[in-house]
Amino acid sequence: MKLDRGNPNLMKAKATRVNTNNVMESFPNTLGDVASKRRHRATTGYVPMPRDANTALPPSINIWKQPDYVPPKQEYVRPGAEDFLRLKSRGM
Repeated sequence: MKLDRGNPNLMKAKATRVNTNNVMESFPNTLGDVASKRRHRATTGYVPMPRDANTALPPSINIWKQPDYVPPKQEYVRPGAEDFLRLKSRGM
């Protein structure tokens, strides 16, 4: 095959264009149509989504009604380690 004149497979009329220009124009574009989405929601109302068997459950605890945190009791402290808390600071 001589390629100095071009590829003969690409010169066929059917092979030059696989998709026509109006392929994407045949599909309705409703991605930005906010008004139709609002109309659809108003007419159908709330429809709960069907739950699969492996779907995670919603949280069942209330974070505002949890018990207060109580820190653990401190371990043994050597005698005299906290004397600085009782003595008044001399300052600079």
